[in-house]
Amino acid sequence: MLSLFREQESPLKSDEALVHARRLLNSSLNKGIIPSWNEFFQELPALGGIEDLERVKNHFCELTERPFLKDILSLSGNEYFFHAKDSSQRLTPEGIKESISIPIDEEDWQLWLEILSVQFNQNWNVQNPFVSFYAELFGRNYRLSLIHGSTSPHNISKLMVRSLSQTPHPLDSFGESDVMKQLVLEKRNFMIAGSTGSGKTSLLTSLIELVDPDEHLVILEDTFEIMSPHPHLTRMLAGDTLQTSLKSYLAYSLRLSPDRIILGEMRSHEAVPFVMAMNTGHKGLMGTVHASSAVDALNRVALLFSIYGGEANLNFEKVMELLCRNLEYIVFMEKKKIKEIIKILGSDKGIPFFETIFYQPPPAEVTQRHN
Repeated sequence: MLSLFREQESPLKSDEALVHARRLLNSSLNKGIIPSWNEFFQELPALGGIEDLERVKNHFCELTERPFLKDILSLSGNEYFFHAKDSSQRLTPEGIKESISIPIDEEDWQLWLEILSVQFNQNWNVQNPFVSFYAELFGRNYRLSLIHGSTSPHNISKLMVRSLSQTPHPLDSFGESDVMKQLVLEKRNFMIAGSTGSGKTSLLTSLIELVDPDEHLVILEDTFEIMSPHPHLTRMLAGDTLQTSLKSYLAYSLRLSPDRIILGEMRSHEAVPFVMAMNTGHKGLMGTVHASSAVDALNRVALLFSIYGGEANLNFEKVMELLCRNLEYIVFMEKKKIKEIIKILGSDKGIPFFETIFYQPPPAEVTQRHN
């Protein structure tokens, strides 16, 4: 028996040792602590032999250092979906989902995710089952989203990982670039629309590179995604309180004499101060919104304003009129490319009028035209 271990009548062997190690590690995590191996070693009971010690140490290092995650993230991929041990996926740069297997025991699935949440100081539990946060892993930047197993009938927690660009992509890699340069340089107010993973944030990050370095730029996000070395940048990350909401931050930012305001994503209450900022003469506002087309984005922003307008008390028709008077362009993204750009001309009885200034037809449509 190993003399360094505390005396115990029945030394733990093999699987018993791993069960006890899991409990011990879980106890530390409940206190918000990830122990080092030396600290963990001191708390271990007597084990049956050196082989059991090695097995426990390998298990500990596998969970806390996550070499399997490093191997998976080293594969080229834009997103990774960790659903379960044998049903996880990665999204390749070509937009193809491929299955991946996670080489850890099913008993350790919740444990390694708990370790991630503690490492990045996330309050993730039954009361707070969803967290999304910025993380640097193995020298690269990611956005991590954790979904607690308490939300699932099978009690299986999940992790979604989105790769963030280390440096902005070249603007012309998104397709149409001349119009986009003009929108930024002329300080037009516009939104970038598209589905999840369509490239909205990536395009927004690249466009910020065009902003005059003498301008005061304010970026508002709920998760740190927009990378920018801009020298005069004020960044605000939303929290869980009313005072740290995007809506409140928008109100604060208007007092900072910003030359531009960038809204990471419009989802709810922030639609109201964002649109009102345009209405009070602010120029160069940019933001993103989830939508299925450019026109759908316009309707979505108007709907969000109508729902969360509160004291504004405007009907949808008036909201659309206000929006079309102040929002100048909408850019629609699909599969990391600019598919459509519309210029908003106005509205009549809630119906927007616009001019399509750029449209990239799908491959089938291009083929038909050539035939």
